[in-house]
Amino acid sequence: MMRRGGGSRSRFVADRCVIVAIRFLVYRQIGRRPSRVYVDETIRPAAFGLPERRLFDNVFWRTFAEIGDQIEERAGGLLLLTKAMAYHPIQLSVPRMLEVATAFGHADAVLREDRKILDDLLAEGAVVEAPPRRSRLALSRAPDALFAEDHPLMVTVRPRNLEADQSVFPAGGTDALPDQHLTRPC
Repeated sequence: MMRRGGGSRSRFVADRCVIVAIRFLVYRQIGRRPSRVYVDETIRPAAFGLPERRLFDNVFWRTFAEIGDQIEERAGGLLLLTKAMAYHPIQLSVPRMLEVATAFGHADAVLREDRKILDDLLAEGAVVEAPPRRSRLALSRAPDALFAEDHPLMVTVRPRNLEADQSVFPAGGTDALPDQHLTRPC
């Protein structure tokens, strides 16, 4: 939220904060695409339904957390604070598409996996715990690009103009990775 004078309000203190000590793989959310899951009239996941009741898969760019970056664990997931002072939603676990059987527990399952990976990174020394602090930075532009339903779930080539226009990808493709499924029940 912006305050008078252009400043943003402080964000709540993170549940946990770590500083990256060794470069490692992360998945930065860059947008979303229509999933194969709908919500039926009884508000249950379904394999088909009305277009306005369709859920979305998040789309990610496979990139790296760099030494000195900060990762904050918050109620809704993980945020990466780069050295350039920009916040981005990330995952540490491999992105997976929504499935009817696991759709409503998908986000919780991802967060549990991310927390376990973060614990493992801490034990390995790849990250160093830092005191959680209140951030004065606003979240970078929300990853609001909407992709076609056949767009890959994950790309390895940095999207061109990622900060300015998240929906524009380099000419010649996206160097897509295969979609992953969350198969175990939540």
